[in-house]
Amino acid sequence: MKSIDVHNHLYPKEWMEYLDGRAGSPTMTRTGPTSMIFYSDGMRLATVSRPGHYDPEPRIKDIDGYGIDIQVVSLTCPSVELIPAKEGVVWAKKVNDYLADMCSKYKGRFYAYATLPYQDVKESVKELERAHNELGAKGVMLFSNLAGKPVYAPEFYPIYEAAAELNMPFFIHPAPPVTSDAMKRVQMPLPLYGFIIDTTMAITGLIFTGVLEKLPKLKFIHGHLGGVFPYMVGRINDCFHTYAADHGYYPLPKEPSEYYREQVWDDAISFHLPAMKCALEFMGADHLLIGTDYAHPIGGPDKVAQFVNDLGLSQEDTEKIFYKNAMKLFNIEA
Repeated sequence: MKSIDVHNHLYPKEWMEYLDGRAGSPTMTRTGPTSMIFYSDGMRLATVSRPGHYDPEPRIKDIDGYGIDIQVVSLTCPSVELIPAKEGVVWAKKVNDYLADMCSKYKGRFYAYATLPYQDVKESVKELERAHNELGAKGVMLFSNLAGKPVYAPEFYPIYEAAAELNMPFFIHPAPPVTSDAMKRVQMPLPLYGFIIDTTMAITGLIFTGVLEKLPKLKFIHGHLGGVFPYMVGRINDCFHTYAADHGYYPLPKEPSEYYREQVWDDAISFHLPAMKCALEFMGADHLLIGTDYAHPIGGPDKVAQFVNDLGLSQEDTEKIFYKNAMKLFNIEA
């Protein structure tokens, strides 16, 4: 069956060379001929363990073996919003140009999310428009916080307006989480809880502050099976009603969960069948997508197909999750 992987990552070699041994944060350390570790403020943030993480040729061999036909590729963390603003603008353009060249060289096999220099909102809007109009980017990479700032801070609203107008969905992916210090104190790796909680706070904040209500054409993909949102829906709705006045939240005419179900898609990265079933019951088959987290060590490109098939859905709904939902969301032609 055809499959489109909407959650996977590639580091351009030039970006890794820039981070290699860089003073300050973020930085990268080489641990072998094809392996590297990325750090944020001294904590391990991401790991490269295979050449497909930065080289398209071995990547194609890998995904052929996994039965993946198409990938929508993104730069993951650490990304360009974590470096000084002027450098971030330059590097966003370099990353987007690199991914556009890769998509052109392997036409129909890869599509790209745009990388934005969120430190400069005006430049981010310009780069988003360039990536869409000139480079053919299909979506936008959005991190769960932007150098520590909440993604729902009013200053970022023009970026969401531009993306909604261009029909470019955002992929919400973990950044160095705002809970990093807490994770460090209890000696827990950032990807365990910090990543998942951070993305959930991001999308919840975007809903509570009215961004989705004001921009009904705006769409999001929430990584890692929706963080913890689908599993605490009742608490999210109740907390909005209880604390909206205290926190000055936007007066939503619908339940927060309704915005999520209408404007958010979850990727199927969980690999735990009860969680998959819970997300399916809440989201419906129309709002689930294939994701692998390739090429990170805790991803699962070899497991995702089996877990989707184990849901026991109809052929039609299974095809929606494997590729039809993604084709519609990213306007990818058959």
